[in-house]
Amino acid sequence: MFRRFSKSVLVAICLLPCAEVAEADSAARQRAENFATLPDWTGLWESEAWSDITVGGRPAGGMAAVRAKSALAAHPPYNAVWEARYAEALKDTAALAAAAETTKICKFGFPGALESPSVFEMLVTPEQTAFIFTTPEVRHVYTDGRAHPGPDSLWPTLMGHSIGHWEGHTLVIETVARDSAAPLRFSSPFLKLSEQARYTERIRLVGPDSLVNEMTIEDPVALARPWHLVLRHRRVKNLDRILPYDCAENDRNPVIDGQLTISPP
Repeated sequence: MFRRFSKSVLVAICLLPCAEVAEADSAARQRAENFATLPDWTGLWESEAWSDITVGGRPAGGMAAVRAKSALAAHPPYNAVWEARYAEALKDTAALAAAAETTKICKFGFPGALESPSVFEMLVTPEQTAFIFTTPEVRHVYTDGRAHPGPDSLWPTLMGHSIGHWEGHTLVIETVARDSAAPLRFSSPFLKLSEQARYTERIRLVGPDSLVNEMTIEDPVALARPWHLVLRHRRVKNLDRILPYDCAENDRNPVIDGQLTISPP
């Protein structure tokens, strides 16, 4: 026996799923429209500081050529206290030599990864832009309107915590909570900032195969004034995919008796 329903009940039963479908369609259309406003940053990218390398993966002009093109190799505008500390640390040639002989980098962190030999790609969506490095490391920049986490759930990491927004085709990023114990560059063990450092980036395409990152670093503890840097990247033409590697796999460079060595193949 069929139960009779009033017309109003039948209409309500129909409208409930129909409203949900319509809402989902509207959200999908809005997301597609947001996607259409984003720039095309597809492909693989590398730091211009490492763009001239030999077939063996070494910089053609040596590390001196890399440092000459590296924005992060510049001298920070430290305040008097941090400048004195930095200058004193640079006098410790034994510590510098030990760092050069024993340091093996598997992860660069932020901002060092941006000027490292690690190639990266960027996945740009309305909700976030992810920087995926060959190291492998991933940097997440959330662009969904969220704020930084509160102090109870914000702790230092190599990449820090990044939020951002779009101004036209320019991605504006603010990063905090970077691990202050880690140097800014892997080849400069004493180049550090405090836990209060705040990094603001403005990244935009300046040519078909060129990205520029205008970075400002503010640190009320370590710096006398804001530090302005320009990092440049170019599109990689001879690779069509990320090739991640594990620097501990088939390790031919073990640290033995305090020295970085080379094992035979």
